[in-house]
Amino acid sequence: MDLLEQVSSSKQAVAGAASTAAFFLCEGLLGRHFDVVPNGVAEPQPGDLFLFPLASGGPGWWGAHAGVYCGDGEIIHLEGIVAKHGKSHLVRTRGPAKVLRMKGGLDAAALQWRIQAAMDMVLEYDAVTCNCIHFALALLGLGQLNGDMMFPALQ
Repeated sequence: MDLLEQVSSSKQAVAGAASTAAFFLCEGLLGRHFDVVPNGVAEPQPGDLFLFPLASGGPGWWGAHAGVYCGDGEIIHLEGIVAKHGKSHLVRTRGPAKVLRMKGGLDAAALQWRIQAAMDMVLEYDAVTCNCIHFALALLGLGQLNGDMMFPALQ
């Protein structure tokens, strides 16, 4: 790897880490783009962002696993591979979810297209540059929150 590639790779890593940290630590970011849905687990809508507590996490929401509700009881997420699981399975195995809904709604057809495209993608999970938060935001069309878009095929 030459020096230019190393610098570019380092910039992506820093941008990825910063976007993930900003997502969880900045209530202004969440409040600008999402509303908390009080009964979201019981009545989700396609495009709802599900945040599950990390197995190793402490109290609160300092870290979370993220997925996007697809409809028909399924959530798509990145956990080493792109996968769809039933909502009830994820709630049972990962714990209670916080559900966020994009302000102003979203384009349902574009979301379904991104979900189909994502199911055929081979992604290499990286906690800093290609994690479940980056993946979920890309599905929702909010890739600009991540600095450089990690999933150009989902545009």
